Amino acid sequence: MTENAIPIKSEQDAAQNGSFVVEMVHLRKSFDENQVLRDINLVVHKGENLVILGKSGTGKSVLIKCIVGLIDCDYGTLVIFGEDTSRLSEEQLIAMRKKIGFLFQSGALYDSMTVRENLQFPLRRQERSTPKETMNSLITEALENVGLAKAIDKTPAELSGGMRKRLGLARTLILKPEIMLYDEPTTGLDPITSKEISKLILEVQKTYNTSSVIITHDMECARLTADRIILIKDGMCEAEGSFDELKNSPDAWIRSFFE
Repeated sequence: MTENAIPIKSEQDAAQNGSFVVEMVHLRKSFDENQVLRDINLVVHKGENLVILGKSGTGKSVLIKCIVGLIDCDYGTLVIFGEDTSRLSEEQLIAMRKKIGFLFQSGALYDSMTVRENLQFPLRRQERSTPKETMNSLITEALENVGLAKAIDKTPAELSGGMRKRLGLARTLILKPEIMLYDEPTTGLDPITSKEISKLILEVQKTYNTSSVIITHDMECARLTADRIILIKDGMCEAEGSFDELKNSPDAWIRSFFE
């Protein structure tokens, strides 16, 4: 661990701290001979927006895919909501994952479905007994919260890039997750739309009281959304702090991200 690395409490202390919604202790992940995550130690505090920065290929997206369970880690401890995930049954893991929302870079929308149908899909998949009136109310609420209420009968092909991002977010929020994972939420958007999406992330944090992990290369997005930032280097957490603290760091490598 370098002198800029984050001091991590013991696994026992971390597991007992109710202010952490996610804890990673000595997490490792390799793909064949490629060791992507070498020794990840981090926590996500309840109610905070944590931004993770790093050069391409440093394992940022792999890290959040481990949180949601899309990828299994090779070694280490992953604690979510105070539960060591390695000790949970498949049924318990499924229940936990329902509390985690993931906004993919592409939005992962169904182009053959309308906006309404895209939002109905996760409800029918996870809450099959939801009454029609309740479902309509949840859809309206989610669309209003992302500014898409008037687009309910359109298809994704009729929406702009920014609107598609909003729709992807609405579809994730409709299940009211406690943790939000954003994978490059402003990629491919113009500066004005990117700023709108960044502000929407803050609104989601306030409205839904979410804890969020945001992977981004967009420094303006990081500046606007981050309560705290972690820099990853060579598969390890190299430094952490606020945007201004890291921007003014005496370490030239850290400052390079903000220049």
